[in-house]
Amino acid sequence: MVVRRPGRVALLLFVAGLAWFAVVATRSSWVRARAYVGQRVPGRGFAPVELEQQLERGRVGGEDGLGDGGFEGADASFWGGRGVSTEDIGASEASVLRTWTAAALPWETVGRVGSKLDYEDVNLGDEKKYMEGMLDWNRPSWVGHWPPFEDYIGRDYDPNRWEEFELDNRFYTAGHHRLSPKTASNPTPYLPLPAYNTPSWTSSWHGTHTPCTGPRGLPLNISVHDHIHAYTNIPASFPKVFAGGYDVVGLDGSACFDRYSRYGAYGFGSRDANVLHWEAPPPPPVAWADVDWGRLQDECVAGNAGRYAPGAQAVTVKSRSGVLPDDAAVEAAFSVSSGVAGPGARSSAQGRKYHARTAVLIRAWTGYVFEEDDVLAVRAMVSELSLASGGEYEVFVLLHVKDGEVDVFGNRTLYEEVVRENVPRELRGLAVLWSESVLREWYPEVGDWQVYWHQFMCLQWFSLTHPHFDYIWNWETDARYTGHHHHFLSTLTSFAAAQPRKLLWERNKRFYLPSVHGSYASFVKDTHAAVLNASSHALLLPPVWGPRPWPHSVPPQEPLGPAPPTSFEEDAFEWGVGEAADLITLLPLWDPRNTSWSYRHKIWNYAPSPQPTFSGDDATASPLPHAHAAFAHLDRRVSISTVARLSKTLLHAMHTENRAGRAMQAEMWPGTVALQHGLKAVYAPHPVFADRVWPAPYAAAVFDAAAHVHPSTGGAVERVQGAWTEEGDSPYNHDREAQFGGWSWYFSTKFPRCLYRRWLGWGAVREEWGEGEKVEGGKGADGERGERRMCMPAMLLHPVKGMAEEKIRV
Repeated sequence: MVVRRPGRVALLLFVAGLAWFAVVATRSSWVRARAYVGQRVPGRGFAPVELEQQLERGRVGGEDGLGDGGFEGADASFWGGRGVSTEDIGASEASVLRTWTAAALPWETVGRVGSKLDYEDVNLGDEKKYMEGMLDWNRPSWVGHWPPFEDYIGRDYDPNRWEEFELDNRFYTAGHHRLSPKTASNPTPYLPLPAYNTPSWTSSWHGTHTPCTGPRGLPLNISVHDHIHAYTNIPASFPKVFAGGYDVVGLDGSACFDRYSRYGAYGFGSRDANVLHWEAPPPPPVAWADVDWGRLQDECVAGNAGRYAPGAQAVTVKSRSGVLPDDAAVEAAFSVSSGVAGPGARSSAQGRKYHARTAVLIRAWTGYVFEEDDVLAVRAMVSELSLASGGEYEVFVLLHVKDGEVDVFGNRTLYEEVVRENVPRELRGLAVLWSESVLREWYPEVGDWQVYWHQFMCLQWFSLTHPHFDYIWNWETDARYTGHHHHFLSTLTSFAAAQPRKLLWERNKRFYLPSVHGSYASFVKDTHAAVLNASSHALLLPPVWGPRPWPHSVPPQEPLGPAPPTSFEEDAFEWGVGEAADLITLLPLWDPRNTSWSYRHKIWNYAPSPQPTFSGDDATASPLPHAHAAFAHLDRRVSISTVARLSKTLLHAMHTENRAGRAMQAEMWPGTVALQHGLKAVYAPHPVFADRVWPAPYAAAVFDAAAHVHPSTGGAVERVQGAWTEEGDSPYNHDREAQFGGWSWYFSTKFPRCLYRRWLGWGAVREEWGEGEKVEGGKGADGERGERRMCMPAMLLHPVKGMAEEKIRV
């Protein structure tokens, strides 16, 4: 946030700043770009940017912010962007953007502009005064809370302030009964899939899509009871998206799902009778324990083999090998097949393409208890990702054998015993085992192999031993998607492929907040202009353009990514369009160097010393080493959470770096390697909700923060243009991170579990401000016939741990 200077000094600085800008900025190669002609974006050394003006410029109201995507999956327009008019982004901006390229830029194809959340506007003419007023609140005095309440008395920030905001109960009251009678009585099979086997499809792809057999023994194209259902609207009072958006990435936000329409096909509620507008699938009931999901996947791939490249047509043989292949075999395994493409991506070959194949690895470990809801979620993932697509995706349970002395690679009998003891019977055909012992042998120079710090080493092993997969999604057992999994993953894939590389890393760092930024097009325009202006005056490094290898690497890094085809200035937002992303993340990719994020110095062998060390008593919570002086210059990127998609090329680069001994903490590793090797990384801003009603100005101050802070008070003293979340007031800092506590997607939040349990009709713990803990929801809370059951648009939730109905608390 900007701290204003006294009026006369400010006026002098304003005049001086304008004069300097007129002389210097016009000489800058960054500011001379035609897309920014006529724009003046003040930064440090200029007149202060009025946050109020930024907000007002971007506020273009929409009806509900949830989008108006089509419901019929076979409609090609459902997958393409909906055109945005010049009225949405302004005629002048539209004309300037279109001088760059004949094809619409991806942020121009968002069908609905962002809408303000229905929060009260606050005058931000004096940000400091605003924050002083916000921090004058009814702070509790009780101890045991994190962060401690008393620590922020007299400070200029308080990471607990948001907890007093009003809880948004509309998530729980916008139920089935809020839909129109026609909509509520007619849940429809929800099949947002490509138009398989149509003339346009067959002209683009090899092979024929053969419908696969589902758990009821019938081909999925004739078994309506094997499919997720949806209602073709959402309750009018459902809360607005807090960060990201449906139309932003191309997701359908116009349908809602209750617990029966979402999970009824997979056995949920099979014993629930007399539910309004829902009936369980007819008999005979499925004997779920006898379903072999691994066999169904294998048969599905075999029936669709002609759609895949020759090396990817065979049924997966789950590796039991811990032997590192020789260099030639490694190069062959990591090689990328020509003529292969995924959603939204172009192929280097002419004519028809082979479909890319993607493995989805659900991470588990020996001793993990699969609750009934965990199994339900896996059933949905296999059905919607693998069987519905004809094998484009394949789902695995990647089981970490925590006892490194157990020889799971050399003893087949022991391997199968571990599977039987740890994996439910219906999921055993999906299981692949690994242990840290193989990582110690493959990457001896790293010096540490704990999965806590190095979550992706086992993905590198999996990729090398299962080379027919072009991409891997790293997934968690406590993540849930309340919509159709194939629609979600394939839509994010298309969004990522459509992104041009120009200013991509700079877009990746910033949260899109509809209540703050208005339309997505305005947000992108503001982001680009701010970064270009700041970098032209050395407030930021120049925008990323090609690989950024670490110059002090021993042995030297040899980037695997391509060199830019043109200079930055000459590129018309064309490089990278149609290029599949090597990394897709679900939260921003940001530089931690100027923050106090706890793990920013967990770095191995990028400098001679020091190395992270661990005590024998506690291998994860040992004190951090002092930062090596070189780390201040080591450009790196973090994305919180390890749920992400990685390409074979990125995994190759990560393997190469680990073989050289270089490594970083897991959330910092894929993004940094992608940056250093010049690979394409994309943050996909999927819709995220908040459990409380955040004033938009306060949300901006927290999640769009970019300022140096006072060492004692923690208040913002100088804003750094374009450095969103990367300075002293970063929301990722250890105490400030508590402000994510009400998000629907963040590792430390309680909201997803509460929301998901209430949606399932189970009791959940909530705590109103100033009141004690209480259990809400549960049996009968939705009415005698479930007529008030929750109906939510598709959303991604994490974490939802301990998901047994009786486990109200974890």
